[in-house]
Order: sequence, then C-alpha cells, then structure tokens
Amino acid sequence: MGAWGYGIFDDDLALDIRASFEEAIRGGASVEEATKLVLQEYGGSLDDPDEASVVYLVLAALQNRHGGLQDSIRRKALSIIAHGVDLARWEESNESVVEGRRRTLEELRDSLTAGPGGGPGDARTVK
Repeated sequence: MGAWGYGIFDDDLALDIRASFEEAIRGGASVEEATKLVLQEYGGSLDDPDEASVVYLVLAALQNRHGGLQDSIRRKALSIIAHGVDLARWEESNESVVEGRRRTLEELRDSLTAGPGGGPGDARTVK
C-alpha cells in the first residue's frame, strides 16, 4: 500500500503527488496548471481504483489549501469519500486505523464542503 498512517499525505504516492504539485506552484504555475501537470504525470495511477482515490483526495486537499478548488476535483473526492472507495483499501488494517482514516476523510469532506476559507476541518489542518 505504501501507507504508514491514515492521514491524507501518509502515503508514498500522496507525498509524490504533493511534491510535484508544490514544485509546480513554486515554479509559478497556477493551481489549475499544477493540477494538469499532476494528472499528466500520474495519469497511469487513475487506472487503479486504489491509486486513483489517492490522486483525487490529495489533489482536492492541495487545491483547497491553495485556494483553487476545482469543482470537478471536489466532486470526485466527495464521491470517493461518500462511496467508501478509499476505505476499501484499509479493510485489512486494524479497527483503530480504519476509524482514523474514516475521521480523516470526514475532515477532508467537511473542508471541501465548507467553501472558501475552509472551517474547522480545513484541508490546511488535514493530515
């Protein structure tokens, strides 16, 4: 799985995506441009449901953090959360880890639905 915790960024793929996104932003790219670069770079991951959920959840958190949440990314992330797609890959973990991931996803969901400025579950605070 490449994950060591239940936070959004506690995963090898998630860290790679964040690094690519942040590098593009530091290089002067807009949130939309950084997102396009990530989707091009990690397009192969979208064919694997487990990896696709990581891509969209991480992109949603990063876009929200940078104030450029795109509706298409938000909808995909919210669908992943609502349908438990991401939780399926955690089923073999112990119950406390699954519950921790569930809470993390709920916080992300809350931040994605709070609108600009986030709120208590703002993606800036999501692990």
